[in-house]
Amino acid sequence: MPTITLQVGQCGNQVGQALFERLAAQSAAAADRAADSELFRWAPDGRRRARCLLVDTEPKVVTSVLAADREGLFSRQQCYMGQSGRGNNWAFGYNQLNVISQQGGAAGGAAGAARRPGTAAAGGGGGPTSLGPAWVSSTATEDPSQQEFRILDQLYDGIRREAEECDGCPNFLLLHSLAGGSGSGMGSRVLEHLRAAFPRATVAAASVAPRAAGDTPMQSLNAVMALSFLQAYADVVLMFSNQDLMDACQRTSVAALLPGGSVGGSGSGSGSGSGGGLADINRLVAHNLTGFLWPLNGADALGGVGRIRDAVCTVAADPCTKLLETWTVHSHANVPVSGLWADSLRSLGSLMPRADSLRGNAPITTAGAMLLARGYPAAAVPPSGAGGDHSELLGAYIKSLGPQGAAPTLAPDASLVLRCGQAGIARGEVARKAPAAAAAGAAGAGSASSGSKAPGPSLTVLSNRSSVIGLLEGTVQRALALCDAKAYLHWYARHGCSSEAVREAAHSLLDVAGCYRQVHRQLPYED
Repeated sequence: MPTITLQVGQCGNQVGQALFERLAAQSAAAADRAADSELFRWAPDGRRRARCLLVDTEPKVVTSVLAADREGLFSRQQCYMGQSGRGNNWAFGYNQLNVISQQGGAAGGAAGAARRPGTAAAGGGGGPTSLGPAWVSSTATEDPSQQEFRILDQLYDGIRREAEECDGCPNFLLLHSLAGGSGSGMGSRVLEHLRAAFPRATVAAASVAPRAAGDTPMQSLNAVMALSFLQAYADVVLMFSNQDLMDACQRTSVAALLPGGSVGGSGSGSGSGSGGGLADINRLVAHNLTGFLWPLNGADALGGVGRIRDAVCTVAADPCTKLLETWTVHSHANVPVSGLWADSLRSLGSLMPRADSLRGNAPITTAGAMLLARGYPAAAVPPSGAGGDHSELLGAYIKSLGPQGAAPTLAPDASLVLRCGQAGIARGEVARKAPAAAAAGAAGAGSASSGSKAPGPSLTVLSNRSSVIGLLEGTVQRALALCDAKAYLHWYARHGCSSEAVREAAHSLLDVAGCYRQVHRQLPYED
C-alpha cells in the first residue's frame, strides 16, 4: 500500500531526510523490492523518487536537504517553500495570514480564523491582506507576500498529483514537530486538508514533542493546538519526546543501533552532528520509523497489509487512545541464534522508558503492543503453540521490560499481535558483523545482496503506553498557565486565534488524558 510522506517544517524535513536515506539503503540491501512501490516511485526521467513532499515556510532547510541528496530521491517539483517563516507561532502557521489591519484594529471576523477542529473552513488556503510578510527582494519575479499566501493552494495541488501517482488510495504520514510555527501550525492545516480531501485514507503522524524545560517560549501553546488537531484528524500518532530521544542518545548502547557512526554523550540537542546533537536525534527517529514503515516480505500472509493501517487496527483501535510509541532494535554482533530473540527483547527494554519523569517517576504501563519481527530464524523465536496462543511470547515481553520487583509494563489483559517478516532492516556496519548462522537461518535474508550487506534481524515494537498521560497533562498545565497570565496571547490574536480557542483545545486534551488513565487504570491521585 503506497505511503505518501509530508515533511513539514524544519524538524519534519530533517527527520524525513534521514528517514529516506535509511529507506533507500534498506531497499538496496534487501531482496524484496516491495518498498520500491510502497515508499518510492519512478519518475518520468527514469530516476527513483521518494513518495514525499517537502514543505517549509523558509527555504534554508529544504535547500540543504536538496543539496545533500546524492541519490536524487527528492526533486524541486516536490518542494513547497515560503520566505518569511512563521515565528514559532501556531496561529500564523495555521492561518497563513495577518488579520490585523494597518490601523491596528482587528479585522472583521478574525475571531473565527482559528477554528476548533471539525468546523468548516471559511475559505481555501487564505487570501492576501493589507499586511504581508516583511520580506522584500528586488530580484523577485512576483510579490513575495502573494507567494506566501499561495503556499497552501500549491501544496494541496501537489498532494493531489502525488496521490494520482499511486495505484490505489494511499496512506499519508506527516512528519513534524509540535513546538514550532510551521510544523505545528501548517502541519495542523495540512492534516485537516488530508482528512477532508481523502476521507477514506489512513492518516498517520510522527510528532516530535518539545522538552518540558523549553525550546521556545510559545511551545506549550503551539503543542496544545497541534495535539488537538492530531486527535481530531489523524488515525494514529507516533509520539517522540525530545527528552527521551536525548536520553537515549546519551547511552553508549544506542551507538550500535544507529547507522553512520557512533552517538556521542553530550545530548545537548543543539549540535549539528558530531555528538548527541540534532543529527543523532534525527537518525534515531528515522531508525525507529524505518522499522515501522518497512514492508514485510511479499511471501508472508500479511505482507500486503500496510503498516499504518495494521497499527490502527491493532494498537490504536480506540480513537481516544491513538498516541503511540515506537522503538526499533537489532540483535548485537556475535550473538548465537538461540539468543537472538532474548537479546533483542533486552535491547528493547533498555530503550523504552520505564518511569514517567513528568508524573513523579510513576511506573509506565503498556495497554497494547504490536511486535514486527524481521529476519529471525525459526529456531530463535519461542514457539507460540498449536492454537496460535502467544502466551510464551507475551511472557518474554513482560520479562524483558519489567524488572524484578517492579510493576509490570504490560497489563494482564494487554493485546499483543506478532507480525513476522522475512526481510531485516539494514544497519550499516553492525549488520556486516552479524553472525553467519543468523544470516543463513533467516528466511530470505541471505539472498538480499552480497554477504557483507545482508540485513540482520530487527525487532520493532509499537506500543500504547501510559507515558502519554504525563506529556498531555504537563503540556496543558503549562499552556493554561500562560493563558492565565495572558502571556504571548497577543501574538495568537494577531493571527485570529483567541485565548478561548486555546483553552478549549487544552480541555479536550485533558479528556484524552482521562481516557488514557481509564485504559491504564491510573487515577489522578496516584500522581
